[in-house]
Amino acid sequence: MVSDIEEIPIIWKKPHNSSNLFHIGTLNILLDQFIKRYRDRLQIQQIMIDLEMPKDAAGFSNKTFIVKLHLHLKSGKILIAESNRRSIADAMKNITREIDNQSRTTDRQKHTDIFHKIDK
Repeated sequence: MVSDIEEIPIIWKKPHNSSNLFHIGTLNILLDQFIKRYRDRLQIQQIMIDLEMPKDAAGFSNKTFIVKLHLHLKSGKILIAESNRRSIADAMKNITREIDNQSRTTDRQKHTDIFHKIDK
């Protein structure tokens, strides 16, 4: 069976190395859940993820964190959600909350514009 679902390109803004494969794997799972939840509602065209890989005193990086998530929508709008949290799961919760708030604001603006057009 061929899937009709269009693949959404994901741009990783900072390179990740093989020592972070576990974190990137976890991130991919969370990102897949995020895409399934928002694909139709937001009409996502492309996703860009800013990653942070802090180094310890010895200069090694063994953790990966999401700093920002940029969603490019088919309507041309860009939604950006940030997170200062260090846990990938917490960051995704925060980003999800921010995207919900931004998309609700966008929906309200659409409805307000419709009412203004009707009144005129």
